Amino acid sequence: MDALTARPEVLKQANLSVIRRLLKTRGTATRAEIAEETGISSTTVRALLAEMLERGELESAGYDASSGGRKAERYRFRPDRYHGAAVCMTNVEIHGLVVDSCGEIVETARLEDGDGDFERAVVAFLDRVTAQREIRAIGLGVPGVVDGRVYWKKRRDCDELYQIPLGELVARRYGVSVVLENDLKAVAIGFGRCYEKEFPQEEPENTNMAYLQFEEGCVSAGFISGGRIVQGSKNFAGELGLVPIGGTLLDDWVTSAADDAQYIDRIIQIVSWVCAILNPQYVALGGPDMRRECIGPIGDGLSALLPRHMQAEILYAPDMWHDYHDGMAYLTANKLFDEVQLVKE
Repeated sequence: MDALTARPEVLKQANLSVIRRLLKTRGTATRAEIAEETGISSTTVRALLAEMLERGELESAGYDASSGGRKAERYRFRPDRYHGAAVCMTNVEIHGLVVDSCGEIVETARLEDGDGDFERAVVAFLDRVTAQREIRAIGLGVPGVVDGRVYWKKRRDCDELYQIPLGELVARRYGVSVVLENDLKAVAIGFGRCYEKEFPQEEPENTNMAYLQFEEGCVSAGFISGGRIVQGSKNFAGELGLVPIGGTLLDDWVTSAADDAQYIDRIIQIVSWVCAILNPQYVALGGPDMRRECIGPIGDGLSALLPRHMQAEILYAPDMWHDYHDGMAYLTANKLFDEVQLVKE
């Protein structure tokens, strides 16, 4: 590890962040393993682990077998010490989650929106869980374009966008770290994570994937490139439905398909554009309006249309809510602690 200098408190927080990331990735580690993999001195690691144990952030995971000397103690996160709360919203449904410090979901609830009053439903859920647990971070998945702690949403009766300051409201009310994310980008993150769990040989930092969602006459997407979600300069990446085509918008163009044959042809065209621009390894197709029986013909048609080096493996995403929950749980858990990273320029 290259030598970097910083104020002692900043350096301490950076070292804590490195240790936390390592433990999240590995699950457990000994003091020697942490020092070796992070480059942090053994003395510093010992002091920081003692501090984390005293706060109840970590716990012992037992001892390794002795190799002739003193047995090495293993450490892991104590999952029930701190929690995060997450809300997963679409245009028609709201779910609330509680996640532990390891990112595991410990509670799921479908929230009543009170005749469209989603803000009241979100606050009622967060008031309840913050009264029951020590909530250190809140994640908000929203059906709109995210801009800091607000998001933009299209009015139902026209194409005008209006601003909703939900992240600002939540941050003021609860005084904890808040992450606001577009729903489809969170779904893409969750799908990618679930795929990596199923196929552990995949390398997350090299993931290149597109997730296309078809719902209520709307086509939207989340893109992952090099293991990172693609936001775009103004966070509009993935708003495929706004693309003009044939004198109309892509949303209407897909919805107006006369039959399965035309529907398949139009989805092939959309996926081919994505492959030509992003060259993803995988394209996941999902959403309640995705015609599952068309997945096979779409893959066959894409293979016939594109050269081999531009083709992507077509995957079916059967459960959007499962992926949405996983994505928001991951994003929320990552905000549980004040993460600091020193970057050498």
